[in-house]
Amino acid sequence: MEHPAHANPSSARTSRGLRAGIASPARSKDEESLPKNPAEAAVVRFLRSFQSLLTVTRLYQKNHPLAASALEAADLFLRAALQRASPLAVGIEDGVMVYCPSKGAQPVALQKKSSWTGMAEDWGRRGLSSISFLPHTNIGELDTFARLLNESRVHNAQDWPARLAAQRVAGIRANVPLRQRPGTVLAAMVSVLMSHSGGPMDTPRAVSTAAPATLDDLGAALRLLARLAPIVGTAASSSPQQTAEALHLAMGDAEPRTINQLVGTMARHTPHENEPNDSYLARLSESLLLETLNSQFLAGKLAVVDVRGMFATLGDALTQSLRAPAEESGLGVNESQPPATMVRAARALLLSLAEHDPGAAESYVERLHEAFWERIPARERAAVLRGPDAWCVPIPVLRAAVERLLDAGRVGNGDAPVRESRIVIVNYSRNIESERSRPRRTVVNGLLELLPLIERLWRDDTPSELGRAALRALAAEASPGIAAPLVSLVESLAQFALRRGDYAEFERILAALEAAPRDAEYAHIFNLYERLMVDENWSLLVNAAAAARPAISPDPALPRILARDPERLLDALGAILAAPEGLNSLPAMTALVRAAGEPVIGALETHLLDPRRQRAGTAIKLLAATKPQRLVSALSRALPGWDWNLQDLAVAELTRQDAGPAPEGVARAFVAVLPEAHPLVAPVMIDGIAQAGENSAIPLLCEVASGSIQPLRDVFIRIKAIEALGTLRATSAAGLLRGLLRQRQGLVHTEPAGLRAAAEEAIALMENHPASARVRAAREAAVQASASFGRPRRYLRIPLHRPLSARIENRDVARLDAPARAAVAAAVRVRTLSLGGAFVESFRGLAVGDHLRMDIRAGLRHIHSTAIVRNVSATGGGVEFLHMTEESRERLRRLVRRLLS
Repeated sequence: MEHPAHANPSSARTSRGLRAGIASPARSKDEESLPKNPAEAAVVRFLRSFQSLLTVTRLYQKNHPLAASALEAADLFLRAALQRASPLAVGIEDGVMVYCPSKGAQPVALQKKSSWTGMAEDWGRRGLSSISFLPHTNIGELDTFARLLNESRVHNAQDWPARLAAQRVAGIRANVPLRQRPGTVLAAMVSVLMSHSGGPMDTPRAVSTAAPATLDDLGAALRLLARLAPIVGTAASSSPQQTAEALHLAMGDAEPRTINQLVGTMARHTPHENEPNDSYLARLSESLLLETLNSQFLAGKLAVVDVRGMFATLGDALTQSLRAPAEESGLGVNESQPPATMVRAARALLLSLAEHDPGAAESYVERLHEAFWERIPARERAAVLRGPDAWCVPIPVLRAAVERLLDAGRVGNGDAPVRESRIVIVNYSRNIESERSRPRRTVVNGLLELLPLIERLWRDDTPSELGRAALRALAAEASPGIAAPLVSLVESLAQFALRRGDYAEFERILAALEAAPRDAEYAHIFNLYERLMVDENWSLLVNAAAAARPAISPDPALPRILARDPERLLDALGAILAAPEGLNSLPAMTALVRAAGEPVIGALETHLLDPRRQRAGTAIKLLAATKPQRLVSALSRALPGWDWNLQDLAVAELTRQDAGPAPEGVARAFVAVLPEAHPLVAPVMIDGIAQAGENSAIPLLCEVASGSIQPLRDVFIRIKAIEALGTLRATSAAGLLRGLLRQRQGLVHTEPAGLRAAAEEAIALMENHPASARVRAAREAAVQASASFGRPRRYLRIPLHRPLSARIENRDVARLDAPARAAVAAAVRVRTLSLGGAFVESFRGLAVGDHLRMDIRAGLRHIHSTAIVRNVSATGGGVEFLHMTEESRERLRRLVRRLLS
């Protein structure tokens, strides 16, 4: 068979023209005259594309590319028109094409065009007066309707609904009146109802019945409405007499009880202005349903669980009705059973749906369920919310009830509404451990929705009872569909506890998750534990612990949580200490490490040997503050592997003047590692040995003083060793010291003057002869000045009435040339001076641990030293001298002697 498109040249030209029109139906010769109203323009575009579809459907087979293209274009423009006017209703009035801008609105005439006149005549020949396209119209129904239009030019107007139903076209309605007159039609229906009920609508007989309406009564009323609906729908095209006769006939076998029930409902729910008849009947069905279920519930004939079951059945029936034509009734159910009533109710409520899809049906049924509970008196509703079946109440209703309680609290009822609201939430959550899956799933999803409200109710604490129930349910849950929202709930409650600072609750949740078996079946629990310990939460925990004030004991749960991962904790603490203001958190860190106990302290001791400098530095600071004895014990193993900065840090922490009594054995540990100490650290260690009175160090100090130990032959270190021997009153070293004093090479002393002066003072202290009174007085003054300190000071500090000028520069830039060093040097003033250090006043910011080169100007002479900042204040910092040349040391000694005289 030859295809029509290739039959002759004229057909080919037609094909090319159609292809061009289908490709862009909106760009026709009337494009520039489209209406300015967006809704009308969308309707016009669709009608043009629908005309093209009719033409192509008439010329080509169903699977032809042009037919498919025309169908897709028509469907596209139909969707665009439905966004502007839903449902899309187009019809003919007095030979003019009209459309309804919205549901229930009066028809509006399209612009007068010859094309619309031709379309109106064509529809009239086919027996069409109007077409309504509903939102759920699909592309298949559009194709079927176009082919029905092309089958014959003569149709009976009454045949169109049956033809569409036979083809299962549910989204397109034909010959539905566009202008409905609800007042007239409904008045006729009311009149007929009154005549059958036997009295006016406001009589007790009509408004109420002897007993509450039953589900059977509801089914009978819905059955009567189903008979009245088509009569009311076609009343506009029928005479009033025909409508009245049809209404009388439909109500002929209806029972008076059913008619009275319908009349009473109509009396309470009158039509809205311009409300379409079908919408009013759907609303009437909705009211019948809710009133019947409410009356049954209040009469004690409908349990709470059955209410939820009724609405679940209604939702299933509504979804099924969307998939099947409304005319079908063979669902295989007994008409006397509640499911049959729900099926009938679902069909009556179809017109109430704005969108005909299962999602919209589910949302609509949920709204009906909420409306049911909102109609229940407050006392009965509160009793349900406190009972075992509270899970059956929709979440919006529960939330509204709690909001009302909280609103009552704002008018002077104190904390009672909050307590009452908490009771309601906790009671609702108890079904999370139910043996039945439906309550568990409902409650866990409901609690997820209620989380913002829960945060409001537990403003100053956390819902621990709710958290414990959720953890028990999660451990016992076997259904993946319920376990997933349970995981989300537990995670939200844990984050809630963390934000509120309830670390005990957070720890309880972690412990419960840790107790779960480590197998694939419980992988979701282990994954939740890992998510709760992410870096963000870990940082929050560490910062909370580091910010705790020393006067307030930290939350005992915090150390236990952080001790779960000592390595991670110590890395975080090291990062805080490395920050500019990190040392301010050291007291809180000390309390944290002490509370965390052995896992963390053991990791600190291991970190002393770590090649990474920051880890080792953190371990030194924290061990010195928490367990200094452990640092002393590890010194012999760790110190040889440290650079001079770490050595100095460890020695400084162990000899701090404000740290209380020195740890036991620190001086002996210094003696053991002194030969391996860095030359800049050895002087501080020697001072510590002397202050501790460690006599076992005398032989080693004699070797250092004599210059026998190669790494420690620097004159400054030897002077320190000689001073230490004097402090220890080591009379056995007197011979060595005299030898240093007398040793000459010709007429010139072999040893420097500063070293000889130190030896002379040491001998004077050892022998205690009258010539040493001045030296002993200086020593006694230093001891008295140290009385208020946990550890005695090594040297007497001398306040200067006239500050000395000085310059400091960072030792790291000391290798630069002179102009570059001058650019980074800073002028300071020395306010306090001693043989061991000074307090400098500086506008330049100093930091503990800064390694400096210092030049003090004393008259015409300069005292050069290498120093380190030990403490800082708002006006400057205290520095300790680590090294000096023999000339500078002697100048400093003479200056101090002069200041003391």
